[in-house]
Amino acid sequence: MKKLPRKIITRVLLYIRTLEGLIKEKRFLVSSKQLSEITGLSDVKIRKDISNFKTVGKPRIGYKTADLKRTLEAYLLQKHVVHLVLFGVGNLGSAILRYPGYHREKVKLVAAFDVSDQKVGKKIDGVRIYPVERAPEIIKRCHADIGIIAVPKEHCQEVADYMVLSGLTRIVNFAPTSISVPSKVQVRNMDFTIEFLSLFCDSPK
Repeated sequence: MKKLPRKIITRVLLYIRTLEGLIKEKRFLVSSKQLSEITGLSDVKIRKDISNFKTVGKPRIGYKTADLKRTLEAYLLQKHVVHLVLFGVGNLGSAILRYPGYHREKVKLVAAFDVSDQKVGKKIDGVRIYPVERAPEIIKRCHADIGIIAVPKEHCQEVADYMVLSGLTRIVNFAPTSISVPSKVQVRNMDFTIEFLSLFCDSPK
């Protein structure tokens, strides 16, 4: 499979989400111009991105919405369901567990871990909470692909170390601090404060 730059992958995932909404609205055809109006991206860029997937629309008609969504998903995910595991079931972790986007066809939150005896054994939206020491066993059994860190920053590195020891090589870090991991491990830091300030600074004054 052709290796695509991360920026294109991010845009294609946006197209897939947009197409899902159009399908729910029973819009069976969509043009690159319509996708441009919804996503805010140029129609030229959209057509160029979609051309990577060997699919073409018809002039003045556009793309078949369901077929385009199916093609993009099959190319990126190859029928794989992405399994997530969560570390930390505090306010943020509980909100993540309740987010409907993590219980869908392509992305599923399959397990959560916490140190609190009051939380272990319970379920939130069908996801069971396990003690942290069972992480290696559960991660292997659930075929987890990505680990999510939602613990206080003072425990972030400890949790990251445990995730790596458990076999995870992809981590999304919501804690407002950096973590140190082996070079083979990919990390995406999701610091809300930085994102808000970045958006403010990038906006026209």
